Amino acid sequence: MLRPLRFWNKRKTGLLLLLVMVLCLFTDSASGVRLYAGVQAEMTDIRVGLKALYGKQKSITIENESLGLGYCIKDSYLCEEEFKSASGFTFLPATGCYYVLNQTFSSYEKAKKVAEVIEGLEIAAYPTAIYRNYWRVYVGGWESEAEAEEVYANLKGRFGYTYSALQKDNQHRVLVQAEGYRFLIDGKWKEAYPQFKAMQPDGAGNYVISLGERSYRGRIEIGCYGAASVTAVNIINIESYLYSVVPSEMLYTWPAEALKAQAVCARSYALMRVGYRADSNISRAYYLDDTASCQVYRGYQREYANTTAAVQATVGEVLTYENEMVAAYYFSTSGGSTENVGDVWGWDIAYLQAVPDLYESEPEKAPWLIKYTRAELEKKLSEYGLDVGTLQTVIPSITTLSGRVYLLKMRGDKKSTTLQAGTIREVLDLPDTKFQVVTKKDVPDRVTVSGANGSAAMRLRDAYVISAGGTTSPMPEELEQYQVLSATNRTGFGAEAPTEEDVWYFYGSGYGHGVGMSQSGAKGMAKAGYTYREIIEYYYTGCEIKQRSALTD
Repeated sequence: MLRPLRFWNKRKTGLLLLLVMVLCLFTDSASGVRLYAGVQAEMTDIRVGLKALYGKQKSITIENESLGLGYCIKDSYLCEEEFKSASGFTFLPATGCYYVLNQTFSSYEKAKKVAEVIEGLEIAAYPTAIYRNYWRVYVGGWESEAEAEEVYANLKGRFGYTYSALQKDNQHRVLVQAEGYRFLIDGKWKEAYPQFKAMQPDGAGNYVISLGERSYRGRIEIGCYGAASVTAVNIINIESYLYSVVPSEMLYTWPAEALKAQAVCARSYALMRVGYRADSNISRAYYLDDTASCQVYRGYQREYANTTAAVQATVGEVLTYENEMVAAYYFSTSGGSTENVGDVWGWDIAYLQAVPDLYESEPEKAPWLIKYTRAELEKKLSEYGLDVGTLQTVIPSITTLSGRVYLLKMRGDKKSTTLQAGTIREVLDLPDTKFQVVTKKDVPDRVTVSGANGSAAMRLRDAYVISAGGTTSPMPEELEQYQVLSATNRTGFGAEAPTEEDVWYFYGSGYGHGVGMSQSGAKGMAKAGYTYREIIEYYYTGCEIKQRSALTD
């Protein structure tokens, strides 16, 4: 049973602060999006789009000297060809028009022999991978149909070969170039691309594919997916994927129980997001990518022994609600309280409710100040398709119980517009929606203090910090923002107001959407002695951790 939350452990910190300023670093977080449920229970491999560095590129090079080519059909991968090249393998879009030899071949070598015969006529011909044990020979690659027809007049009937009608660019063909190799991939015929695996282990005994800046376990699929570019997709076992995700999303030096909580959350999020299995799909290459819009995933080099141990200690464990696996949203820093999902994205989920986050004593993202001039705010609104004219006021009109701005009204001389919680961060490029807006006429640190003899207004700069030992000291003068602690939250107050009329200060705390587990809070709970199960059950109301294999439909 989860013990009641307390604020800082006095024995560890020596201070009980009523007013506190904290500093920290940035981190990545998963963002809020609707997920795909119904994940197959038998699935072990998932598809991860390598969008950050290898999405929609002019070319992609696999640097391995030995690659295996095969197709994944109904989650079963079969490697059928091996290629060796000291210079690696470069993939790029194969545009243009081709004639396709009507004969089919069961291997690359058989298709290559025929292609070499045709090339004897000084006409480009390519062995082409179509599907498992299914190769064709493509002739040409002409950008002009007229040029293709002119060359074909000299090719037609030679060697007894027959060809299809001229095939135009279908935006699913890929050219692979390597030392001693040149072949095509056509994903359109069977709506699938081949997947490549490393054929030789690295020094640690792992089979890893290198794309240059990053390397990956599992297999790599490279296709055009209906575009005039190439994109890489990593097909990888879910547990191996987590070896990199956990330290990409949470600092690997954090306590083991926080890392375990992160592993469970990341596993649940990924499995709820993927939507289908490991097979190729040319219509949509992936549902899960390697950026903060899903989960940050930086590949093999990002792995660390302690984060791998956290994954292995929780193998197969997922977040469940009423015996069903659910999406485990998480984010970097709450600023004192998490948020109800309905107050962020407008759809209610019972297990994603606001909770106090008072163990977040070392937030990864410090309380922040962002300054905007009138012109800068008008530009941001304009970029989002909103023209209010000359901006006059920026006023939070509705604030949630956690202290986040739910509606932000921005009035101009032409018209007014109101931004809702789901768009405030996007439009104004703010770390969180937990902020106050301060103008020249405001006194941002004025508060009302109530006591037995009534109430009085005072400025926080005139307040004192009371230590755990009962001593008091004046508020440090260099503070940019004051954080006031209550029983269920922390509230930020700016120290200064702008000196110009056309400037707005946004004093805020927190980083991320605020829904689910606060990573910084999980760190604090782990340092205070809570287990990863207690951490997760606290942030996700009514949820339990269970083995995915034990869940039944």
